[in-house]
Amino acid sequence: MTTGSNENECLDDSQEFSYTQYIFRAYFTTFTYLFGIIANTINIIVFSQKTMRNQPVNWFFFALSLSDLAVLISSFFVYSMPVYVERAPEWSRLSVSLMVWFYPTSQIGLTMSVYLTVLVSVHRYLGVCHPFLIRRISNSSAVKIVIATAVLFAFLFNTTRWFEIRSDEICEGRVVIAVPTVLMVNNSYIIIYRNCLYSLVMFFLPFSVLSFVNFKIIGTLRTSYKMRRQMTIHSLKEKKRGLQKKISSPIQTTVSQNGSNGPETKTLKFPRLSQSNCQVAQISGSNCWNNIDRKDHGVTVMLVAITTEFLVFNLLAFAMNMIELIAGQAAPQSSIFIFLLEISTLLVNINGASTIVIYLIFGSKYRAVFCKLFHTYLKVPKVNLRKPSIYTASGHIGDTTQLMNEKNGELKSQHSIKVIES
Repeated sequence: MTTGSNENECLDDSQEFSYTQYIFRAYFTTFTYLFGIIANTINIIVFSQKTMRNQPVNWFFFALSLSDLAVLISSFFVYSMPVYVERAPEWSRLSVSLMVWFYPTSQIGLTMSVYLTVLVSVHRYLGVCHPFLIRRISNSSAVKIVIATAVLFAFLFNTTRWFEIRSDEICEGRVVIAVPTVLMVNNSYIIIYRNCLYSLVMFFLPFSVLSFVNFKIIGTLRTSYKMRRQMTIHSLKEKKRGLQKKISSPIQTTVSQNGSNGPETKTLKFPRLSQSNCQVAQISGSNCWNNIDRKDHGVTVMLVAITTEFLVFNLLAFAMNMIELIAGQAAPQSSIFIFLLEISTLLVNINGASTIVIYLIFGSKYRAVFCKLFHTYLKVPKVNLRKPSIYTASGHIGDTTQLMNEKNGELKSQHSIKVIES
């Protein structure tokens, strides 16, 4: 009886997860991990395509997807798997071994995700607010060096994480649990590294930079939108005035056709309803630059959405970290505090798992590559919703006009029309 009682007490001591923690870690976060792993795998495949690698900014998104994938996989073994193992103690040894290795990996991946988000935001800030500077310094090689620097920093900053937890046997070796090391419970280490340095590097600095960069980018986009709108209105007014002047001067047209008395020549006059070829060329060139500007604008909006999501979803984690920083070991451990901790962890994981949604909504090029891969790998036939036009794409003054024969639907040249501008 004593042995059985001691064994039950031993097992009870090892079961330290509350009901709230079990619900969140066994269901909500596990579903988030699964979705995020699939989503970031798709992101990696899309951003690794040659058409996506042509843009330097996409290298940031490729590395960000890799780091988010590492965080989600590692976090499953650190947070969710121990909850399942609590009800199956025979798997405790494997679970603890995986936790000891994946705990520092999750911290490294989290640091990489944070600073890759900061770096891509700064890169886009330079592209929007200092376009001439970014053209001189930005290329794929420079971006790769910056990414490698961020990865190296993440490894160096989290070096001590490898020495924070260890495995320990209880219940006469039948159960293995993870326990903190001497370093992790050291007061100086807690104050200097886990509280002050971690808060500065992982919260204060990223939040400050991202807030400033987002503020400047949004301000620049609003100013650019207002200027573009004013220029468009002014341009439309000028075109309308020019069009009204040209409508007043008719076009003299000579039509040659075979009549009953032989060849006949008739002179017709039509109002001028179109602009000159020079103006059409200018409009086409303007549309080309508008397309380029629209793509650049789309990338910027997508990045603003990503950074805004990062700030919002990490805000609660920032607040909880501040509470622990101020209160120290006297931090409240009530059910409400534990509930908020689980919510903050879930939001951080959702942030890393839901980037694919933003890419699909705001990234036109990402969406095109994604659909192409989707049709290619799943063998889904493409549906062309665009109706074919019966008119030629390039019509020029002086060309032979092709008229549609309504009876048989064939294109035939009924008249040779020569346009003479008056």
